[in-house]
Amino acid sequence: MRFHNAVACAFAAIVLSTYTLAAAPPTNSAEADFGQLKFYRTANERLLASPQKVDVVFLGDSITQIWGAHPKTWFSEPGWINRGIGGQTTSQLLLREKQDALDLHPRAILLEGGSNDMRIGFTPEEIRDNFLTMGELAEAHHIAVFVATMTPTCDCFRPLSGLRTVERIHELNQLLAAMCKARHWRLIDLNTPLADAQGRMNQNLTIDGVHPNDKGYYLLAPIVEKNLRSYR
Repeated sequence: MRFHNAVACAFAAIVLSTYTLAAAPPTNSAEADFGQLKFYRTANERLLASPQKVDVVFLGDSITQIWGAHPKTWFSEPGWINRGIGGQTTSQLLLREKQDALDLHPRAILLEGGSNDMRIGFTPEEIRDNFLTMGELAEAHHIAVFVATMTPTCDCFRPLSGLRTVERIHELNQLLAAMCKARHWRLIDLNTPLADAQGRMNQNLTIDGVHPNDKGYYLLAPIVEKNLRSYR
């Protein structure tokens, strides 16, 4: 009897596990929306239906999204469109580049990302390759390409750096610099203004060790504005 009860319990556990797995859509399904294409879809439709001219699209992760969430930032510049989504990898940026950037027909695109990729184990080369593909797609649409360096991290408040070491971030940024030089794209250095003498995120310029605070963004704003001056 105990044997049969044990078998029954095991079978029930398998059925429950199968049901749970079946209830959750596959991560690569349309329902799961891995690239988060739904996030800006309605905003894009409204933008395309309006007379507003799109000059620059900022395609990135939370570094871009959070900055744009603050009032009175350079994202308030007419024609500068924020398309950042927190937590995204460059693979996800690549998936939504067409909808959230190319289809808006901007004159320029600023690509920012890499921190989430590095956090979960992707190599600097793999991250660079996604930037390269995104830049090539934009270039094929006659859109000027700007690439931001990856910003620094620190364990100032709690452990957050992990694989995002100073050395790996530097390696990625060197790869991005070489890529931009070879392709004649503009590299925008967002790392140096935020870094301390050791190359880590300056504690006074971050809210958590990864994201800049208002002081940090205040330092970055004129750098971005200077580089994009011809698209204002």
